Amino acid sequence: MSKTTAESSTLSGAVLLEWKNLTVSVQPSSDRQLASANQWHGRPGHQKKKEITLLRNANGAVRSENLVAIMGPSGAGKTTLLAAISMRITGSTTVHGKVLINGLYVTRTQMKQLTGFVPQYEIALQTLTVAEHLTFVARLKNVGYVTVLRIVNELGLQGCWDTRIARLSGGERKKVNLAGELLTEPDILFCDEPTTGLDSFNAASVMKTLQCLCANGRRAVICTIHDPPSQVFQCFSDVILMQDGGTVFYQGPTADRVDFFNSIGKQLPTSGNPADFYFQLVSPDASTFAASQAEEAIHRYEVVRKACRENIARKCLMTRYHQAKIIQKLANNKHRVCRAKQLLILLHRTALDSFRNVREYLTVTAIFLVSIPQQTVSLPQVMNYCSTFPPQFTSVVIAALYYEVRPATQTSIQDIRGALFLMISELVYTISYGVFYTFPSEMPLIRREVGEKSYNLSVYYVHKVLYSVPRAFFESFLFIGVVYAFVGFTTDIVTYCCMSLVSSGASILAMAYGYLLSCTTGTMNMAIETSNIVFLAFMLLGGLYLNLRAFPLLKYLSFFFFASEGVSVYYWLPMESIPCNGTSNVNETTTCLANGKAVLEDAGYATSYEALHLNYLIMAIEIVLVHLLAYLLLRKFVRKAGFY
Repeated sequence: MSKTTAESSTLSGAVLLEWKNLTVSVQPSSDRQLASANQWHGRPGHQKKKEITLLRNANGAVRSENLVAIMGPSGAGKTTLLAAISMRITGSTTVHGKVLINGLYVTRTQMKQLTGFVPQYEIALQTLTVAEHLTFVARLKNVGYVTVLRIVNELGLQGCWDTRIARLSGGERKKVNLAGELLTEPDILFCDEPTTGLDSFNAASVMKTLQCLCANGRRAVICTIHDPPSQVFQCFSDVILMQDGGTVFYQGPTADRVDFFNSIGKQLPTSGNPADFYFQLVSPDASTFAASQAEEAIHRYEVVRKACRENIARKCLMTRYHQAKIIQKLANNKHRVCRAKQLLILLHRTALDSFRNVREYLTVTAIFLVSIPQQTVSLPQVMNYCSTFPPQFTSVVIAALYYEVRPATQTSIQDIRGALFLMISELVYTISYGVFYTFPSEMPLIRREVGEKSYNLSVYYVHKVLYSVPRAFFESFLFIGVVYAFVGFTTDIVTYCCMSLVSSGASILAMAYGYLLSCTTGTMNMAIETSNIVFLAFMLLGGLYLNLRAFPLLKYLSFFFFASEGVSVYYWLPMESIPCNGTSNVNETTTCLANGKAVLEDAGYATSYEALHLNYLIMAIEIVLVHLLAYLLLRKFVRKAGFY
């Protein structure tokens, strides 16, 4: 009785994935490719780009308990087929055809709720332990801790529970990726080359794990795989063999492969790896026939199509696939948390990752200081330095150059102006450059987690902005504090705090422009090249090199201006008297700046604290608008690039 009940439960929970007439095409990537391949069509004057077909009229079916291998030579369309049936293709790629689960048409969002996708390479923060990584994934997917422990025990990850991901072996990393997808208990699991980069032992271990996941009709697993060893190939229950051009050569159970290949005149070797024979069979050189063999080729093609149709029909008629389970699972889907909780989880994860990188930050800082003159530090290291460690060493250099400079004479005014402008210039430059590396370095993680609906892209962007704000304040106070102590400014602690606060606001605006340039160009190198031009214009509008009276509106685009005017007003305005005859070498044509207000008027800056209120308002609005534009560009870039 119990056996019958178990079988009934297995059948009622069975899942059937079907795909019909799937065709995938993409636009050519370059004009050179268009010209060489003659990829234009249409009448003259109305020509359009002809799309390149990656997959042609693919049909198939996979049911629970199947462990399917999609095999074929490079460029045959293995990953394209996997992405098409999992509905993970985005961007400029065009997909035609139908994908059904238990006879139901599903959307891309519904497919992601019912299935899991394991990418080829591990995508996770390397500083986190297995426990921390899976806990964060579980919290984002609203999965309980008990489920995490069950999955860990099932995959045999107890031994590396407290080990950082960076120190795991290749096989363990694959299992960690697999564990993250199994938390939501998907009915179908897609794996993109799960054995890539693994030795034979670890490859066999991963495949044994996947085989166990399919046992007793628990789920279906579909893998792309390239040149599997014999012991790995034996784990698969079904094979989809693809040939060059994106067409399916054979699809069916591995047990039927001998009869099939005998029917088309291809005898399977009794010894050796069957996968080697398959790759020789579907290689581009083996797919051509002489004119005298045309009828034989047509006969073989018809046999292949008949075998595929029989295999699909056999799977669809094996048992009854209930649609109620799929509808109920979609209706009761709770594997997503609210935006506020997403924000807190991401802030926690980023803070933990930064804390784990403290030693690296200090090391990179030391290398940066010692090796920059010899240009031996790589650009990513410099960006890591700028984005993670305060630039107080630059402030030491500035403080040494302007040590004990005091505005006791008219000639000292120029020194103070130079010290103030150089101080804020180095500060905002360093902070703005520090964020260039943020999105390019984390783009694989963003595309992966946003693509799987773990969190919203807007939440991710907001969490990055919020996390950078305290750093802007901390670095501003520290940087200006070092200069303030050494130069010996004649003002009090309140002035220091006001100068640091206005510099912090300008630094936040500089970060916003850094994010904007990074999202606009998509790469760190291009962002740096573009910033050299943009920031040069902004620096000229800072007030030291150009008369700001000639640019009454344009100056408000420059974060150098906000910082320079704010710092200058807070420094100079309290000075009521500066001696005009302090030196004997002042000639009669020299204008005497008798007080701090005269110094501000001479530079074209505001002469009252109330005038700075407008600056604060404009700066706040500008910060919001620049961040909004940067987010829109980031969203456009992610959607265009796709999620996988």
